[in-house]
Amino acid sequence: MKILIAYDGSSCADAALRDLKRAGLPPKADSTILTIADVWPPPPPGTDDDDLAYLDQRVHARLLELREAAKSMLAEAASKAEQAARIVQSSFPGWSVRSEALADSPAWGILKRASEWPADLIVVGSHGMSVTDRLFIGSVSQRVIAHASCSVRVARERTDADPAPVRLIIGFDGSADADAAVREVASRSWPENTEVRLLTAVDHRLMSAIAARILRPRLKPEETNDYQAELSKMADDAAEQLRAARLSATCTIAVGEPKRVLLEAAEQWPADCVFLGATGLRGLRRLLLGSVSSAVSAHAPCTVEIVRAR
Repeated sequence: MKILIAYDGSSCADAALRDLKRAGLPPKADSTILTIADVWPPPPPGTDDDDLAYLDQRVHARLLELREAAKSMLAEAASKAEQAARIVQSSFPGWSVRSEALADSPAWGILKRASEWPADLIVVGSHGMSVTDRLFIGSVSQRVIAHASCSVRVARERTDADPAPVRLIIGFDGSADADAAVREVASRSWPENTEVRLLTAVDHRLMSAIAARILRPRLKPEETNDYQAELSKMADDAAEQLRAARLSATCTIAVGEPKRVLLEAAEQWPADCVFLGATGLRGLRRLLLGSVSSAVSAHAPCTVEIVRAR
């Protein structure tokens, strides 16, 4: 497993490192700690300052200052990445851990590195220290979620959660990505007594209005709930898959807006992590059940992992 951990030295980034211990990750993995310096990259070694000599003296001086500042920020980023790598290596002695620093825009630097490697999982804090994040909290993580080609774990540290057992919610809608989320949870190395809740949220008002009156005008009244029975069967099958992995798994179908149902369940249990498929269902079911990954990852009180099938 290839894990790209974005780290910027913020409290949220530190929480993401601690959260790794409760992520069920394998004892052996390849991990890269990536710190982004949010600056224009300095010129490559050997660039001659005389190349700037034709500029106005004041402009020339300012460009040299900016160059040195970029070098300094990149060196600071490298130091942060190395520090985080030591922490991760201590927590996971069986991992291959390396550190990297890049000069780039945070979100696009993370995405570019994840694509080049390619990574199986990106780990980010819920928000960090960049200028963008200070203006729009969580925007880096949201951009990574929206554009990554692999799974993304947005880490939050719960201060009110019981340290044991690990509690997981899987948002389940019967889609291929939801099935991938189930497989991902089942494949990991969880501590004993880990609990999993498969949670399906359906909105009967939408189902009745759209399916019965618009899409299927001849639908018999007793058939409007067939989709719920189908979902229940699929959720039961998924729970059996989790139980086969020696996890305690239960299924719940709740009526309501999916985002609200998932957020309330994560808060009330409380959950350590919510697992969601990246896109959810297409067509009618996508319209009814919705893809809520962005909303839940932005507002959940716990870690959220968005799963894309590998």
